Parts: sequence; structure tokens; C-alpha cells
Amino acid sequence: EDRLREHFAERGEVTDVKILKTGDGKSRQMAFVGYKTTADAVKALEYFHNTFIDTSRVQVEYARAVKSAQLPRPWSKHSEGSSAHRRTHETPEERAAREAKAA
Repeated sequence: EDRLREHFAERGEVTDVKILKTGDGKSRQMAFVGYKTTADAVKALEYFHNTFIDTSRVQVEYARAVKSAQLPRPWSKHSEGSSAHRRTHETPEERAAREAKAA
């Protein structure tokens, strides 16, 4: 984390760094880096996006909230909010209404 903090501090004051890890402690090759100001974050995004740290490519994006409207719509039948999930988890009344509408 210290090395990552130093690297990203080239473009602004870093407030926090969090490297995501698997259950057994291995890096997931993903991290969150926080900046003191939005301006520093914008500069870092523009500067570091599609660069490299050693042989690993760096892709920089803004973090989004879990239920953010900016996130892509889920498509899996296992993802709450997708139409496939809704069809496989609908109540008998909802199913009857959908079938009546289709007929």
C-alpha cells in the first residue's frame, strides 16, 4: 500500500489507499485511492489512466456507490434488479398478470 500511495501522490495529496484482497490474502489487482480534493482526483485520473506500474496496466475510474444509477443495468438471473431475476422470482399473482398481458 505504501508503494501505491507514493506512486499516486505524484498528482495530488493521497488521503487513503485500500488494496482489495481475496479471502486467502492475495491481491485482487484492484485498489481504491482517495484524494484530498476533487481537482487532485481529476488530475490523477487523467494522468494515470492506461499507464503501467511495473508490468501491470493501470485503469483509473471514479468509484461509484453500490446502488448508483450510473452503474450498468444487471443482466444475470442471479442479480437483483434484472428482468431475468424478476421473472424467476415473481409471485404467482405477478406471473398471472404478466401472462394475461402477453395474451
